Amino acid sequence: MMRASKCLATTASLLFVLAAGSPAVAQDQNLPEVEIVTTSIMVGLGGQKGDGVLRLPNLAKGCEIPFTVDGFGAGIKVGVSKVTAVGFVRNMNKLADLPGRYSVLEGESTLFVGGGGASYSNKNNKVLLDLKSRTEGLQLGVGAQGLRLDLKQPVTDAPRVYVIEFGFNKHWVSDQSKQELAQLINGWKCRFVSLEVVGHTDTVGKEDPNIELSDKRAKSVRDHLVASGFAANRISTRAAGKGEPLQPTGEGVRKRANRAVVVTVR
Repeated sequence: MMRASKCLATTASLLFVLAAGSPAVAQDQNLPEVEIVTTSIMVGLGGQKGDGVLRLPNLAKGCEIPFTVDGFGAGIKVGVSKVTAVGFVRNMNKLADLPGRYSVLEGESTLFVGGGGASYSNKNNKVLLDLKSRTEGLQLGVGAQGLRLDLKQPVTDAPRVYVIEFGFNKHWVSDQSKQELAQLINGWKCRFVSLEVVGHTDTVGKEDPNIELSDKRAKSVRDHLVASGFAANRISTRAAGKGEPLQPTGEGVRKRANRAVVVTVR
C-alpha cells in the first residue's frame, strides 16, 4: 500500500472561455477553453486540490467566477511535482452547469511519458471538458481518473425587471440611474441571459418625437451596459413611445413614471 507524504502548498488555476454558440473550429476565438495548473509534491492516488477561475468573455468583459477543484490528477505517480492541463469546455448553458463530479469518458483517455489527455463528462449534465495534460517530475504523469468542480459562491437570483426613470425630455443616464443599473450589472453581467431594453415616454407631444425620444433613452441604457462590459449582442432595444404608457393617463399628461426605460432579463 502506498503512503501519502505531506503535501506542500497547492495552487490551481482554471481558465474557461465560453462561446455563445456551438464551437466549430479550433481557431474560433469563442471556443470554450480550460487551463489547469496544479503544483505539489505527493505520493499516492488522491489527486490535488486547488482554486480556479471561470472567465466568460463571450458574455462580458471582466467576468471572473471563482471555484475550487478537487481530485485532479488522481493517479499521479511518485515524484510528479507539477501538472498542467489545457482544453475546452462544451455544452455549458448556465453557471449552475459547471459544478459537479466529472468522470473520464470510456475510450477517451491516453497517457504518455510527461503527459496525457482525457475527456471528462459532468455526471449531472452534458458539460464536457476536453483536456490535454503535461507533467513535470520523475515519473509518468497523470492517471485519468476524474475531478470535481464547485463554485465558491452559489448562484443567486436577482430581480429580472428594472425601471430607469428620466427627467422631462431627457434621454441620458443620470448618476442616480447608474446606481440603479449597478444592481442589474452585478446580478446579470456574468450570467447566460439576454436583455430587452424598451424606452417609454409620457403622453406630452406628438407621437413621432416621442418615438425618437424613447429610442434615445433605450439606446442610452444599452450603451451604458455595454460600457460596463456587457457584450452588445446580448442586448436588444425597442422604442415604445407614448403608445405604451407604463401608467395609463390622459393625453398631454406629464408623468415621470412613464418617462422610463424598462430592462427585462430573459
